Amino acid sequence: MTTVQDILTFLEDFAPPALAEGWDNVGLLAGDRAQAVSGVLCALDVTEQVVDEAAAAGAQLIVAHHPAIFTSVSRVTADDATGRVLRAAIRQDIALLCMHTNADCAEGGVNDALAAALRLTDVRHMGAGENGMLGRVGELPCEMQPQEFARYVKACLQAGGVRFCDGGQTIRRVAVGGGACGKLMDHALDKGAQAFVIGDCSYDLMQRAQSLGLTLVDAGHFPTENPMTAVFAGRIAAAFPALSVTVSARHTDCIEFV
Repeated sequence: MTTVQDILTFLEDFAPPALAEGWDNVGLLAGDRAQAVSGVLCALDVTEQVVDEAAAAGAQLIVAHHPAIFTSVSRVTADDATGRVLRAAIRQDIALLCMHTNADCAEGGVNDALAAALRLTDVRHMGAGENGMLGRVGELPCEMQPQEFARYVKACLQAGGVRFCDGGQTIRRVAVGGGACGKLMDHALDKGAQAFVIGDCSYDLMQRAQSLGLTLVDAGHFPTENPMTAVFAGRIAAAFPALSVTVSARHTDCIEFV
C-alpha cells in the first residue's frame, strides 16, 4: 500500500524543503499522511476545477507546484477561492501536496524543465536565490536574433503569446527563471546571458533590460512553469508503478490573448 507520506518522502528527496525560500509554504498542506493512495493528479495550481477533476478520476492526492495555502488563512469558508478549494479537497478526502520554490531550485526541477523545453545545452545554475540554486543558464542550439528568439520561445512553450524587449544582441546564451523571476536579472547578466526568459514581467524591468543590452522575454507564468507537471507525474509514475498518475487536462492558463 502506498500512502501520502510515501509520495511526500519521495518528492522531498527530489526537492528537499530546505531548498525552499524562507517565505514559502511547501509540503503537505492538507490531508492525512497515512491515507492510502491509488491515484495522483499533477497540476500547476490547485483550483476548484482541479479538485473536481481529481475526484472524478478517483485520485486521493493532488501534487501541485503553487501552494494551495500561501498567505495567512484565518478562516475556511466558501466566500473565497482558497476556502472553496480547501473545503472541496477535504470533503472529497483528497490530500494536497505542493512543491514550490524547492522544486524551482531542485536538480531536474522547474528551471531545468524550462531549460529542457527551450532545448538549452550545457545548462548550469544561475547562482540566484537564498541557496544559490534559483535559475539556470545554457546555450541555444543555434544563434538567433531577438524577434526570432521570442517566436522560438512562444513555440517551445506553446504560449498564447509572449512580450519581449530587443536587447540589440545576437542570442546564444540564455538564462531562464520560471515564474516571476525579474529580480534575478543581474544574475543572468553576470552569467553572460544575452536573453532571459521569465514570466510576469513589469514595464520597468523591460526598460532596464533593454538599457543593459539584454533581450527579456516574458513568456507568462503558466507556460514557464507548467512543464514541471509532467516531470512530477513522470517521477511519481516511475517510482510507484502501481499508481494511476495523470497530468491535469482541465487546468490551463487563465491569461488569454486577442
